Amino acid sequence: MKVRLPNGDIQELAIGPLTAEELLRYLDISLGEVLVSKNKCIIPEDAILESSDNVRIMQVVFGG
Repeated sequence: MKVRLPNGDIQELAIGPLTAEELLRYLDISLGEVLVSKNKCIIPEDAILESSDNVRIMQVVFGG
């Protein structure tokens, strides 16, 4: 699985299938601070990720 982290780094992970929530826990990223997309579509935290997916984790910005 190819994962683009919020800082722009790309990691190749040999894991899956797992949920987006499990991936965030594995990477030690707080669930409430990011959005996860799979193959360019935003997904819920219970969506299943496969080893062939392209995943992007995007930082959520709060403020006004």
